[in-house]
Amino acid sequence: MKLCLIALLSLCAVALAERPGWNFQGGFRGPFQGKIVTNEPYSGVGVTTSKRTLSDGNTIDEASCVKLYRDSSSRTRREETRKSSTCSATPETILINDPVAGVEYAINARNNTYRQFTIKAPPAGAAPMAGKHPANTNEVQTSLGTGPIPGTSLSAEGTQTVTTIPAGRFGNAQPITITSIRWYSPDLQIVVKSSRTDPRNGAVTYQLTNVSTAEPAESLFQLPSGLTLQQGTSARGRRAP
Repeated sequence: MKLCLIALLSLCAVALAERPGWNFQGGFRGPFQGKIVTNEPYSGVGVTTSKRTLSDGNTIDEASCVKLYRDSSSRTRREETRKSSTCSATPETILINDPVAGVEYAINARNNTYRQFTIKAPPAGAAPMAGKHPANTNEVQTSLGTGPIPGTSLSAEGTQTVTTIPAGRFGNAQPITITSIRWYSPDLQIVVKSSRTDPRNGAVTYQLTNVSTAEPAESLFQLPSGLTLQQGTSARGRRAP
């Protein structure tokens, strides 16, 4: 059970990564942000690492790797390999999202099965609906300026957020300081680098490397032949037709 929980937490860290707010580039939803980004193709390899130190001094180090692709039509492909920092193994899951055709495929590359879902894409340029959040007086945000994205002519904007949980909020004897850093590309509309240090949960980092703005191959967004359609409800709570 403990191992399953650790794996789930690692997957969640990767899942959060891909959303445009504070996240690791990372999502089980990956690049599927509920937003259409056209004419900004890219590909890259994203690695999420986490490190926790237990009270007895023992440490837990984990890594997950994803290969990400998006074409000019906003079709996306995400190949997830957990417990790996190199994406060298066969990915556990391949997600293909095609807002043009209104379909999404969840492929299990290890047993050659897939699930198919109908999706309704939002209008081009439409941002995800965001709820109203009250101002956090314990949060301080600082701009880190801009920095280049290696391998491209683009740059990313850096932001550091320091959140302080006052003493006594959760029975903590001393204040707890959480530091988050996020580098976001306004051109590609993705997070390219992020980190979060929380003394309660350890440190988690995300880095997108091998970034290319060339158009990915058409075949990456098509369902491969030889796969078997799997019926039933997916882990994301939807039922295949």
